[in-house]
Amino acid sequence: MTDFVAAGPKKVLLAALLCALAVSGCAGSPRPALPSEGSQVSTSAPHSGLTAADIGWLQLMIALDDQARHILQLTPERSDDTGLKAWAADVAEHHRTELATLRALLTEGGVPDDNPHEGHDMPGMVNAQELRALEAAQGPDFDRLLRSALLEHLAQTRTLAASIRKADAGPEVKEAALATGTSAADAQRHLKSI
Repeated sequence: MTDFVAAGPKKVLLAALLCALAVSGCAGSPRPALPSEGSQVSTSAPHSGLTAADIGWLQLMIALDDQARHILQLTPERSDDTGLKAWAADVAEHHRTELATLRALLTEGGVPDDNPHEGHDMPGMVNAQELRALEAAQGPDFDRLLRSALLEHLAQTRTLAASIRKADAGPEVKEAALATGTSAADAQRHLKSI
């Protein structure tokens, strides 16, 4: 779990959005040519009504929330902490609802719901080795790994939500980002108190 939160919200969002928008670049393919100086660059995605920032944020949040929900669902079988189990169940359910909202925004915008970030090692996500460790751990070891992963996930979620609200994003996406950031802050605060 790499901590890029300290890099600053604008740099983190820019890097994530560039990755989301140039998926082929994330996968190792050649990067698209940059626009020449003075050329007009549209921030709208073709035929969707969503801006490039909207699409990048939605795709990134879906990838983050999908993975977080997966590791949260490991908690009932692997944790001995009843408070952590209850917290994880609540947050997993909230992520399910949030994912439905985020996916609906993509669908309404005519953007396919694929995961351009699958397999990527990104801030707020666990890498393959960390995921295997979580899936194998039990009791206090699992609790420690889960807390670490989810605190990073929630911090990154808050950073991205704050950044997209300042970006050239549509009102529905900004509204979703506000709700996402608020719920991440609440979940983070509650997790620290358990």
